[in-house]
Order: sequence, then structure tokens, then C-alpha cells
Amino acid sequence: MQKVISLFILLFSFNSFSQEVFDYEFDDNVTIQVVEDAEEGEIPGGKYVKGTYKNEVIVFSSSDKGKDKLANTDDAGLLKFFQGVKDGAVKSSKGKLLNEEIIILHDLKALKFSFTLDVNGKKNIVENYVFVYKNLAYTLQFMDTEKGFDKLTDFRTKIVNSIVLK
Repeated sequence: MQKVISLFILLFSFNSFSQEVFDYEFDDNVTIQVVEDAEEGEIPGGKYVKGTYKNEVIVFSSSDKGKDKLANTDDAGLLKFFQGVKDGAVKSSKGKLLNEEIIILHDLKALKFSFTLDVNGKKNIVENYVFVYKNLAYTLQFMDTEKGFDKLTDFRTKIVNSIVLK
């Protein structure tokens, strides 16, 4: 999982300048709004879609890593999984955890956490939403400069609220 998180951090360094959003059928389980000109691709055990809105980089991904373990996990196992994702993301990015909380996202427990990350000498904030649905792990990540991060709170809320589980 740490390698997957590292890949997403790497993806953040690319930029495009898409401004419009549209509903995107990510897979058989999830639809989410993505920015126009978003690019999609595959990663080991999953896929992603990535785009940029103003300076904000958005990555939505899925992973079947640990699919067997996720199939029969209880709340304690789910929380342990969330902890591993969070710890891996913060450690691999050499970032600093800002906050974390368990939230309810469409009747599912999800982890929301944020951390700082230096990219090209600039401090950035990465906000993550992690949830498990139909034995797949999904991650939604937003990254922007520390200075510009608060300006797109409404946009991030719109994208999170656009998630439809099938």
C-alpha cells in the first residue's frame, strides 16, 4: 500500500488546467465528478483518475490490495487499515500530519486526514478521504499550496458529495 501512496504523491507533480467538472463512472461501484481533461490510468491492483482545478490537484483511485482481508474485516480491522494508509502516506511523503477523523460517507465509515508536503520548495496541504466499498479501497486526494488551500473548500466539498455508490 505504501508504494501505491507514493505513486499518488508522484502524480501530484503534474499539472493541467481543467476547470469544468462532470459525472464520471469510475468503475462498476462508484461515480464521482471529475474535472474536464482528467487523465485516467492503471496502477498495480487498481486504477486512478487525476486532474487539476485551478492549482488544486485531485486524484481518485481504487486498489484491490488486501481485498481478501477487507472482505471479512470488522470495525477494528477497518480502523487498522485506515491507520496503515494514513501512516504510509505521511511517512512516504516525509510530511506532517495536520488532522484526522473518522467520518460517515454515504453510510460508510471513512477516514479523512490531512498532512503537509513539500513540493519544489513549497509547502502543500494534502487532504485525503479513504473508504472501503465492495472489498475495494478507494482514496480521494486533494493537494494545493498551503496559501491557496482554504480558497477551494467549497470545491472539495462538492467533489466529495458527488460520490455515488452503486
